[in-house]
Parts: sequence; structure tokens; C-alpha cells
Amino acid sequence: MKNQFFIFAFLLTISLSAQELFWYDVILDVNGQHTNQFENIVDDYYSNKNFPDGVSMTFSRIPLKGIGFEGTHILSFVSPSSETLAELRTSLNGGEWEDYLDLVRPYVKQVRASAGNVITAYNQDEFNPIGQAWIFKIKSKNVPLFTSAFKTLMKTFDFPGFVGLAQFTHGTSNGENLIIYGTYPDLNSAFRFGPKNEDESKAFSEFSEAVDDISEFSQTWTRAEIKTYN
Repeated sequence: MKNQFFIFAFLLTISLSAQELFWYDVILDVNGQHTNQFENIVDDYYSNKNFPDGVSMTFSRIPLKGIGFEGTHILSFVSPSSETLAELRTSLNGGEWEDYLDLVRPYVKQVRASAGNVITAYNQDEFNPIGQAWIFKIKSKNVPLFTSAFKTLMKTFDFPGFVGLAQFTHGTSNGENLIIYGTYPDLNSAFRFGPKNEDESKAFSEFSEAVDDISEFSQTWTRAEIKTYN
């Protein structure tokens, strides 16, 4: 169970006007005393990387997380096209890539990757630097019920930034397969997250009742953007 949450990343950095979104995420557990060196190496490599049209990558720290989540940083590659995202991933090879890996490898204790796609999203033009993920375990047959409950919630709840429901299609374990991901303009807004009035409280309560018997909540974690590349 110690490492299971490495794979649950859904940090979107995108052209959010598209209806379809695909991501490939890498979560790394970096030795604390080498954080600055690691971040400088990653920045140098991806600042000089040519990205296919529509593909972007956000490099973030993960400062807030629950027990069992040992990742400290995340690289999140996102695109409205699965083809261009695959093209980017395939391009990570050759001499320069191997040189980059040789530089970062001494600083990384563990690394995991996952991929997936968005089911539904809101406030698509408000993708902010602070992001929070809520991870769920649910049987596939109940995904439509969970999705419907989420859409009903969002008719009432006024989230301060982008918020979306997505599913993992690669790289998961122990049944975790759905994620709600939302962004905040700053850390203060993240700390103040929650229902702001009676209608939102009622909507949250109804959402909880609707998904309680069909899903299991696993964990939440929060990322802080370092830099975006495209």
C-alpha cells in the first residue's frame, strides 16, 4: 500500500477549450536535500524541448498529501489529442534524453506513471496554479451514476477555478479509477474550500449520499505549480 498513490496524478495544464483531454503523468519522489538541483535539471531539459502542437507540461511540487503518498514532484503532460500526446511521449528518447535521465536519476528515490482522460469539466478558462485531487475507487458499472451525481452537484456549487471529473485508463492499482480535480488561484482559496451557503451545503450532502454506496474515497493531495512548458 505504501506506494500505491504515486500513480494517481491528474494535474492538467492545457488549452482547455477542447472537449477531449488526455494526460500522461509522472510522479517522482525526490531526496529533499537535492530538490533545487533536481528542479533546475528538469527546467533546463524541458525549456529546450520542442512540444507538439496542443501539448503542454506542468512541473509542480506536491506539498500537501496523505499517508502513503510519498511523491514530491509531478510532471503532467496534457493534450486535447491522444495522438499528439503519444507523439510527445515517444519523442522522449535518444542521447539528450539519456543524458537527462543520468542527471536526474541520482536525486530520485522512486517514480511512477499513469494516464487517462477527462469525463466532464467546468470553468475551463480558469486553470490556476494550485490544484487539488480527490481519488475514488468505484466499480466500472457505477461510473455513470457517479458522473451524474457530480454533474448535479456542479449545477449548484460555485468552484473557484477549473474542476473536472476524470478516469484513469493506465497505471492504476487497488481499484482506484476516478478522480475529481480542481484548481485554486492561491493557497488561501484552497484552505477556504467548502460550501459557502445553504444551497451548496445541501448539494454536497446530496452528492455524498448519492455516491456513498457506490464508491470508496482513497485520498486527497495538492500540487503547487513551478512552471508550465509548451
